[in-house]
Amino acid sequence: MTQSSGESVAVPPPLSPGRLIVVNGTSSAGKSTFCRALQTRLEEPYLLLGYDLLWMTMPPRYFPFQPQEKEGAWYETADGAAPPVTGLGLGPVGRQVVSGLHHAVAGLLTSGNHVLVDVLFLERSWVEEAARLWQPFQPLLITLKPPLEVCEAWEAEREATRAGRPQGLARWAYDRVYAHGEGDLMIDPSRGSPEEGAGDVLEWLRQDRPRQGLQVKPLPV
Repeated sequence: MTQSSGESVAVPPPLSPGRLIVVNGTSSAGKSTFCRALQTRLEEPYLLLGYDLLWMTMPPRYFPFQPQEKEGAWYETADGAAPPVTGLGLGPVGRQVVSGLHHAVAGLLTSGNHVLVDVLFLERSWVEEAARLWQPFQPLLITLKPPLEVCEAWEAEREATRAGRPQGLARWAYDRVYAHGEGDLMIDPSRGSPEEGAGDVLEWLRQDRPRQGLQVKPLPV
């Protein structure tokens, strides 16, 4: 390429794609704390993204208990359930955020950024789209899976300081999130500190094992 002055402009070399680490787990599985610990210990800079992070960028009127929640995100608590069970509903705006995250991560990777992404794969279609966009980057898929009773205990501790968020989301999401396979590395965060879990990931990376990444399980016949 040549400028009008006649001076040639150097074309920058093509960027090497970034690396991707995906952390999937139910609500109150300790993903946020684990991801921050892992981000701190990774030698290279990884951008930390996630569904929750992007949902929080929606205008507040699309939040639960707000006027336009049915377009964004809302909670559905089952009547009389003991222990409580609370589902998460998503309208068109909330669902567009999910797809937006999948595409944003792919764009960041294409431009050479390393990404650590915190997800809860509630629906098969989310896994399908993420796999289509992310699998070319050979992601490492970590499944963060404490026992359900531990998730519920952590949820109770957490919700005590977060007014307006009902309990029961961990129970509702548990089987949905873990229906898509174990991934490359499964970690039970109740058996050690977040830093110890991050150390397990670093050791896995040092061994340079083959990765399965995101695999869409076949539907039952």
